[in-house]
Amino acid sequence: MRRVLLLIVIIVAVSVGVVCGLWRALTPPSPLEASATRFSLRNVTVIEPTVRRVSGATLSVRNGRIAMDHGGMEGAAQGYGDLAGTYVLPGLVDMHAHLPPRTPLRLSGYFLFLFLEHGVTSIRDVGDTDGTSVDTARGGIANGDFPGPRIFSCGPMVAGAEPIRWANTEIVETPADAEHVVAALADAGHTCVKSYEDLSLEKIVALKTAAAKHGLQMLGHVPTLLAYEDALIPDVQHFFGVPPPESLARDHVLDRAAEWTAVDEDRLAEIVAVTLEHDIINTPTLVSTHQLLLLRDYEAALDDPSAGILPRLYAEVAWNPSDGMPIWKGIDQYIDRIEDAFQKKRALTGRLFDAGARLHLGSDAQQPFVVPGLSIHQEMGHFVDAGIPLEEVWALATWKAAETLGEPYLGRLHPGAPADLLIFREDPTLDLAALDTLEAVVAQGKLYTRADLDRARAVYQEHFRSAVVDLISIPAARFTLRRTILRDY
Repeated sequence: MRRVLLLIVIIVAVSVGVVCGLWRALTPPSPLEASATRFSLRNVTVIEPTVRRVSGATLSVRNGRIAMDHGGMEGAAQGYGDLAGTYVLPGLVDMHAHLPPRTPLRLSGYFLFLFLEHGVTSIRDVGDTDGTSVDTARGGIANGDFPGPRIFSCGPMVAGAEPIRWANTEIVETPADAEHVVAALADAGHTCVKSYEDLSLEKIVALKTAAAKHGLQMLGHVPTLLAYEDALIPDVQHFFGVPPPESLARDHVLDRAAEWTAVDEDRLAEIVAVTLEHDIINTPTLVSTHQLLLLRDYEAALDDPSAGILPRLYAEVAWNPSDGMPIWKGIDQYIDRIEDAFQKKRALTGRLFDAGARLHLGSDAQQPFVVPGLSIHQEMGHFVDAGIPLEEVWALATWKAAETLGEPYLGRLHPGAPADLLIFREDPTLDLAALDTLEAVVAQGKLYTRADLDRARAVYQEHFRSAVVDLISIPAARFTLRRTILRDY
């Protein structure tokens, strides 16, 4: 009996040791530490894109806010003489982001770091698979587990019918349900409503009315059976609804992203006219369409720089067109149509800007080869290629986006404004390549130098691309994928 008890004790001890060892192996690195929270930048050029630029300025940060004059500011704790002569701009805003859900990998801190590393200091989260991502991210920031950008959230996606496509979905059974659903979103602290799929026109109208009543922005997909000019979503995502509904062979994301053969010059002109008449905002997420083109040659895509940033479970499992997310199966048959759609989407983006319509930059991060932070740089490049002047792109990606978010003075560099700003060695409003000269990021009043960011990146990469993380995460990802998508998209 004693031998049996001893064996049990040994087995339990070994099991506990293995579990503890795996837990430690999966524990992310210590958070990025700020170099300063009270500091001055002297003899810098302050740029509010398309609004003003001030050379030889002094900008100070105290209590998470900006103070600025030309004669210096007393009371700032630390000066950064090595940053003299630099260019200071507002932080970037990603207006269509997806954060990872809560898992044993604890990816939230790394995603938020990647946003900060690339100068994204505010994001609008537009939904996740299970409803855990925003609370996990905000809780981690509040507890000091990791730093991150400001997070504005829509909460659950709002759809119109069963069966749902993702677990984190609220159903509007009848138009009368819209008030209750939107009120609950407002009570939970969300700032926007993400209208999703399978909504009738009557339900969309009811959602718009309820959103306006509760002071929430409404953005979303134009449902498959409705046209852009029918739905009149206030902030349209991905240019859904531009292809006439009858031109889509099926209610599937590949058709909606790629099937633009029916979109001709007349249709583009019609979309521009409707947009101006109803003051519709568009968030094209051009980068998410463009990156799908990498799947023309999946093996070659694994060598793309974006593939090496996130853990391998993304590029090797989730984005694998053969045995990854079922959404992307068969994409090889769509590549030529995706290329055609991308060219037309980019052209439409330029036409909307030229006509004076409102645009937002969003990444749709976590789509194939679309990674946090870097994808906003890529989106800026696509906007420039659409014919939009670079400084105008900066305005769209900073203070113009912030106006939609409703945070007073966000995206500005006025005294009293939130201290979210970027410091460059070269002027990035003259050449997009100057994004690579980012010297420091200030997020919510905390300064992170290039050296701080580089050290943190190296540690994060070593952890999240380690053999132990691969051993556990890759089979777990394959298992989870079968239960994530609740309906053929």
